[in-house]
Amino acid sequence: MAILLATQSPELRIEAITVVSGNVMVDQGVENALKLVELAGRTEIPVARGEKYPLRKKLITAPIVHGRNGLGETELPSPAKTAESRHAVDLIIDLVRSHPGQTTLLPMGPLTNIARVLLKRPDIANQIPEIILMGGSIEGGNATPAAEANIYNDPEAAKIVFESGIPITMVGLGATHQTLLKRSHTAALAASRSPIARFVAQIADFYLGFSESVGFEGGALHDPLAVGLAVDSSLAKESCSMHIAVETQGRLTYGETVANRYLLRESVEDAGDHYILTKLEPVEPNTRVPVQIDADRFLQFFMDRVCAPPRVEAAK
Repeated sequence: MAILLATQSPELRIEAITVVSGNVMVDQGVENALKLVELAGRTEIPVARGEKYPLRKKLITAPIVHGRNGLGETELPSPAKTAESRHAVDLIIDLVRSHPGQTTLLPMGPLTNIARVLLKRPDIANQIPEIILMGGSIEGGNATPAAEANIYNDPEAAKIVFESGIPITMVGLGATHQTLLKRSHTAALAASRSPIARFVAQIADFYLGFSESVGFEGGALHDPLAVGLAVDSSLAKESCSMHIAVETQGRLTYGETVANRYLLRESVEDAGDHYILTKLEPVEPNTRVPVQIDADRFLQFFMDRVCAPPRVEAAK
């Protein structure tokens, strides 16, 4: 849904789609992305295969949420377009270097590819103006009680990204759970003349079935909201600057995005058998966290864009 929303948003110039294993393995993700750019009439967009496994932990895919193929069991024709020969990590590096200070990264899965970019070329961080990511939470998780799924699938990669110094907007669960796609929306999508809208209605049916089975009144538009905020940041009525750290050691909190809301930390003095709190020191924020979304306006934006005729652009 996020990819299709992005292709339908003329404000965005999509330089590439880079794929990482997440809800499905990377090869399935590449096939899906190739099919989606063909559905959208945007075959000029390069699609590149990225990392198959997280940096350290074992991947957890999610067929019960998004179907065996990641598209809610909906099938699209086999793509004529093929993936780029370059690995996703190298493609990201090349794009950032060719447009220094101009290329925003919009990750909507585990952050493995982005971490690999930073490990391979640490100096590239100062050439990336912003990362707008879907992931994390400041109020509990959906993969575990503490951790959101994208971060939980590669906490070590997320730690590298959040410590990179690149300005980050973290579109977390507190924001995305305000944007519920409901059956009334999917009925309108199914009735649309747009092939994109009808496809979104099909994949949403599976996703809403899962969401309703666990007590939600609809399906949260997690990744599309990140795209929406990339197009129009005012869709967030309120955002807070925080310092986000990623927990990689805790048994119960592994993968948690720990929010320092007050931007303070303790400074202590060793008194032998105990420590003495001497002062509270300021901590620099590293993340902007949208906390209040104009949900009605975003849902209307989403519906209007995916129901519009596909935007076909000439090949570069």
